[in-house]
Amino acid sequence: MKVNPIILLLLPAFLLATDAKAQSYTIKVNITGLRSSKGTLYLSLYNSAEGYPQKASAAYRLSSAPITQGQSTILLDGIPAGTYAIACYHDENGNGKLDTNFFGVPAEGTGASNNARGSLGPPKFRDARFEVRSDTTQNIKIVY
Repeated sequence: MKVNPIILLLLPAFLLATDAKAQSYTIKVNITGLRSSKGTLYLSLYNSAEGYPQKASAAYRLSSAPITQGQSTILLDGIPAGTYAIACYHDENGNGKLDTNFFGVPAEGTGASNNARGSLGPPKFRDARFEVRSDTTQNIKIVY
């Protein structure tokens, strides 16, 4: 069987292009400002504004981590290039949800990528968004 030499020349380029499309990255998230090591830190990674930050079922990835000495670190592996935003909260009493007061204001600590803060409500996706084009780090300070 005779193979066309042009195919042999194009094959490496095709393989590189396929590998580039499959490229994924790691987001390292450092969370600080936690007022205690009680409970669990919950994190939601969103790849669109839909559901951000309150609808965990709309998140691209969910994660949780223990808290040690007022801080926590979460590694999110296998993340494709794109635009993302993070929302997280300190479930201090361990009931598996973000507790709020009568007016819906969080009674437990919350945070967002870029340390975005909302005005009369949660932060907007556009304020918390960041680009992933390589391994990246987000530093989030929890606010109570």
